[in-house]
Amino acid sequence: MMDGQRNKDAGWLSSCLFSLLLLFFLMGVIVSPSWSAEKTYPDRPINMVVPYAPGGAADLGSKMVAEKIAEFLGQPFISVYKPGGGGSLGAAFVAKAKPDGYIVLVGSSTPLVLSPIVKKLDYKLDDFIPIGIYGKTPIWLAMKADARWKTLKDFIEDAKKTPGKLMVGSYGKLTAAHFVIETLSKQANIQLTHVPFKSTAEALTAVLGGHADGAFVTGAGGLLESGSVKILAVAAEQRLEGLPDVPTFKESGYPIVLSATYSLCFPKGTPKEIVDKGYIAQKKASERYSKEIMEGLKRVEIWAEFLTPEETIKQWKKEYELIFKIAEELGVVVK
Repeated sequence: MMDGQRNKDAGWLSSCLFSLLLLFFLMGVIVSPSWSAEKTYPDRPINMVVPYAPGGAADLGSKMVAEKIAEFLGQPFISVYKPGGGGSLGAAFVAKAKPDGYIVLVGSSTPLVLSPIVKKLDYKLDDFIPIGIYGKTPIWLAMKADARWKTLKDFIEDAKKTPGKLMVGSYGKLTAAHFVIETLSKQANIQLTHVPFKSTAEALTAVLGGHADGAFVTGAGGLLESGSVKILAVAAEQRLEGLPDVPTFKESGYPIVLSATYSLCFPKGTPKEIVDKGYIAQKKASERYSKEIMEGLKRVEIWAEFLTPEETIKQWKKEYELIFKIAEELGVVVK
């Protein structure tokens, strides 16, 4: 009788142990993949969506920075090009992507901050998580090196004498450059004829060909170094390193500060552990290769500036408020 009871107890205990082991196994199946993915992330290359055509500042700058970040993540970034809609096509693609850390957007101010204000899009700024801004390109007023205007003051005085006669290009309608034109026109009480082009390159080509008097653009595609163009003013808080002779609009009495900022961004929903790994890798890269990154970005006319994810979000909100106000004054806020 005692042996029978012992056998029953042993059987009951074995059954309980089996049930517990089965439960732990099932919990492991349910829980471990995501935990393990975050623990071992990344274990394969990361797709980096560039929302512009190859060869531009966003492309070349992101490649250089991503190469340094990859050293600390242990996996490379693969550039994937999805140009169109001023960057909104690529941004929309990433916003809808699986938030597993294996796809990032080369995010810039126009598709992330400005476009959702003035266009009906199927994404918004909150659909992205930045690992931190790594650079910025202020908008500046460029013109031919031999143009008759030596200073911004000269240009504005001429514009006042001949309302609507001076033609200025930009890299597109309802872009940050367009907003700088409108803001300057309002603050200086002048009337400029705006000619929007599809890119900075086209706007500068028009300037060199005498089809536009100046261009409000980000970058000069090497034309500054060659001596083909000159910059009258830059929409930055302070003069740019490497361009000490170029004043800010603020110095001339027009408080206009608007830059194109660049940040690698994950889609909303990406686990915090993965975002943190991305930021830590970027931070380490910026510390170890500070001079190399700064010089490399400057070659494509991006000025290095590393911010934390939290600082980046604050910067985005600041840009959003500024751009929204301008868009509201122009009557172009999308309903």
